[in-house]
Amino acid sequence: MNIKILNPVPIDFWQQIAGQCSWATFFHTPGWSSVLTETFPEFTMESIGFITQSGARGVIPFLAAEKKRLFKTIKKYRSMEPGVYGGIIADGEIGQEEIDYIIQYITSMKHTEGRIIGNPFKNFAFPPPLVKKEMSTYILDLSPGIDAIWKKFGRGQKSNIMQAGKKGVTIRRAESLQDIEHYGAIYDDTLERWGEKATIRFPQALFTNLFRTCDPHSTFWLAEKEGRVIAGILVLQWSDNLIYWHGCSLQEFFKYYPNNLLHYTVIQWAYENNVRYYDMGPSLGMEGLLKFKKSFGAENVPFSAYRWGKS
Repeated sequence: MNIKILNPVPIDFWQQIAGQCSWATFFHTPGWSSVLTETFPEFTMESIGFITQSGARGVIPFLAAEKKRLFKTIKKYRSMEPGVYGGIIADGEIGQEEIDYIIQYITSMKHTEGRIIGNPFKNFAFPPPLVKKEMSTYILDLSPGIDAIWKKFGRGQKSNIMQAGKKGVTIRRAESLQDIEHYGAIYDDTLERWGEKATIRFPQALFTNLFRTCDPHSTFWLAEKEGRVIAGILVLQWSDNLIYWHGCSLQEFFKYYPNNLLHYTVIQWAYENNVRYYDMGPSLGMEGLLKFKKSFGAENVPFSAYRWGKS
């Protein structure tokens, strides 16, 4: 198999592929990995690139961290952290034999183990020794138009959105580090409310570092009531998809329905800016969260995750 492997991959090569790949997400970009390595120093960028015989170029974005085991050090590869979409991006079609070759190269690297979380916008079949796990997310197709999208909303969802406006909730984008500090404080309050149900906790530095990049593809949207920030969501755009990745809210303001208005405002913005898909994320087994996403008309879309070694 005549495939050229680039390990490590040049950043400019990686950026070009991310920009030309129709199924790439913001999680596949060097920008996302840079923010994570800045926030979590244990990670290093270890992305692997390749060029096929037909000339198609691709990258599998990886972060890696070392872990000592007995008398050797294992490098744990993650595509991508923290538990977000990863896997192959490319500027052309990649055949199954080429995929098999690339995976064989990765899994043959000495003293490594890893995980590749797939992508609902492009599902690849990875061969053994990778072990497969089924996953899914909830995606709203915006192509029918905003009127058709509104018609798909549940009756209760429509009512809540209208009530939020009547009750004086307003929506805007975060504009300053002070806004991000408010967002972090609300997130801390949300974590305290969730207690042990919160399976992962992010430091304030992650939000601050992401905001400081001034990357137009990442946006914090905030809901306010009488000048006070009461809820917020973080969305990440790339190509024609927009991913809702993080959110938080103050319980005492639930009766004003800020989250409902936040998502509707973002959906309107996405449609007006030629975004095709709004990915609302997995339900994580939480029935209330699943019901909320379905009330917007979001549909279940499966994808796969893979691991090798003990990872």
